[in-house]
Amino acid sequence: MGRPGYLSLYADERTQQIFDEFVRIKGITKSTALTEMLEIYMLCQDESLYLDLKKSALGVETAKQALLQRTDTRALNDYIFMKLGTSYSVTGAAMDGRSTIEAYIRNCRENDCGFTWFSTESLHFGMAKKKVDYYNKLVKSGEDVRILFALGDGINDICYTANVLEIVSDRDAIKCPGEQSCVPYEFRGDETARIWIKISAIREESTIKAAMLRVRSTDANLKQVISNSQFHFGYVYLPKSEVL
Repeated sequence: MGRPGYLSLYADERTQQIFDEFVRIKGITKSTALTEMLEIYMLCQDESLYLDLKKSALGVETAKQALLQRTDTRALNDYIFMKLGTSYSVTGAAMDGRSTIEAYIRNCRENDCGFTWFSTESLHFGMAKKKVDYYNKLVKSGEDVRILFALGDGINDICYTANVLEIVSDRDAIKCPGEQSCVPYEFRGDETARIWIKISAIREESTIKAAMLRVRSTDANLKQVISNSQFHFGYVYLPKSEVL
């Protein structure tokens, strides 16, 4: 993976020759050729996603991440991962990652429900339906499903974890699927998001660290990826060598 906004591809000699010939015949630059190939791939994978990406004029890196998220529907009970950045309350006040998670902890403690609805817009098209169905099925069967929260601001490491009780996601932003009282007052009102996760038992995490984890879709080291601000939401796992 190259710098943010760039797509790095590696090919054998024969593939490189074919690519060079394609560029020569078309009379275009290599950058344009790669963009065309990515568009063809997107169109083959998910036509509606391709049209949305074109309409939104998103960069190559964002398009690649969106495709990886939408096509990664493997049935694996990975950790769900979220890197908390700056968020804004209904009054427009900026909140860093720590104050954001503290708002959810407080709401979980004070709303008499024992859980809170966490929301994020980190995926432009929400979670893949098969992923949502899979995790919800795991929860209903009594399996442990967890979300790990990392803080940015120079920390770039796992700091909190929570139990996942339910996931609701849609390609379009939707309002909280539960009671408004189960959303921190900082974010209540007309807030909409493409991903809503009902969580409980939010607590500090000191055992699992980002350097121990890998991103499921790319197998990249999580610590390196989030330090470069290239990954904010997705699925991560502990390699066998790191299993606790």
